[in-house]
Amino acid sequence: MQFRSDRRGFLTPTKKYSMPRLRHIHLKEYPYVVTTVTVKREPIFEKSKAADILLESIFFGRRQQWYYLLSFVIMPDHVHLVIIPREKNISECMKSIKGFSARRINALFNRKGSIWQGGFYDYILDSEAKALSRMRYIEDNPVRKGMVTHAEDYGYSSTKFRGETDFTKFF
Repeated sequence: MQFRSDRRGFLTPTKKYSMPRLRHIHLKEYPYVVTTVTVKREPIFEKSKAADILLESIFFGRRQQWYYLLSFVIMPDHVHLVIIPREKNISECMKSIKGFSARRINALFNRKGSIWQGGFYDYILDSEAKALSRMRYIEDNPVRKGMVTHAEDYGYSSTKFRGETDFTKFF
């Protein structure tokens, strides 16, 4: 598979609809920015019930202490997270979030099969400046896409649920 750099400096596959099968580095106590995408970029999360299920999956992992949740945004066809793994490594965290949300969404909409592309992108944030920059970037995603005027107006973002994140423990 061939890759190219996107405008943010992340490697992206040149082939449509596939996520790379790269080994993930598992470091505790470091924040990761994670992106995962739906199959064929289907806008599943335009449906509020589907977005609510994913939101609950994210909060469930935090309550189980699988990770610290710093920031997130659920877009119609993908999700961005900034998490610090705790009880599970990054791969286990994503497997749990994706698996739980897929099973519940499939049951709700009487569908079968994967809703998520295999794999996910992750990037270790090795400084406070990088972490804050990436969090701001993902929280502004709905504004850049023209979905809302202000990030705080978007219903599926950590800007709306700051009290249910671990942001204040670290910043």
